[in-house]
Amino acid sequence: MLRGLFGEPERKDRGDLRRASRAIAAYRSDLEKCIDPLSPQCGRYTRFDVWARGFLTGLDELEESAFAARLCRSSVYHAYEEAMSREESIAYRRHIYFYKNGIIRVFSLLDKLGYFMNELFRLQTERVKPRFSYFTVLRQMGQRQAEPDLYATLSELKERYQPPLARLREKRNMEIHLVNVEMLDNLIRSDLCRGGRTYIEDLDANLQDLDQGRAMVCKSLAAVYTYAHERGKR
Repeated sequence: MLRGLFGEPERKDRGDLRRASRAIAAYRSDLEKCIDPLSPQCGRYTRFDVWARGFLTGLDELEESAFAARLCRSSVYHAYEEAMSREESIAYRRHIYFYKNGIIRVFSLLDKLGYFMNELFRLQTERVKPRFSYFTVLRQMGQRQAEPDLYATLSELKERYQPPLARLREKRNMEIHLVNVEMLDNLIRSDLCRGGRTYIEDLDANLQDLDQGRAMVCKSLAAVYTYAHERGKR
């Protein structure tokens, strides 16, 4: 998608992204055998297929946003904005745009995964909290001792990626609810903003966190959809 705008070749999926996409595709194949327009379960299975297609689209958007953010970052050389040329400043702003879009995709996919799991496993999380997140659903799974093998896998992923996800969540919350990422960074590092210089954030550290968040999303989706596929065979 975005690669074409930058004159880059089409992406070839590999690693965690490929595993997640294949797990979703396998589950969709299962659904095709279940969807009968005359069945009272047709609506439920159709919703599951819509979710699956939405996850594939969301993964593509996340992957492309992370790629574009990293590509634009490669054209940023200075540590503060006043030293940047017009072209470098444009690259920096583009980097920030795609980086922020990547953060939003991470948590959008996780929350959609939570709603899918809540429906698939009939967890009734809405009785505990009407508007819930993926992490609320995960707690509900533990409290109800539902699907213990999957719960153990997802909990391990949550703990493993907790530090970068916490940093990404803080930036997501500031971006949506208070101030944008650039302003947050300037506030935190205000002691460095002296002599008319506006120092920018650590772009490489930001990208590393985004890559970790992307990995957590892919691994979690692969785990859930692989489990759902195997569960359907029983």
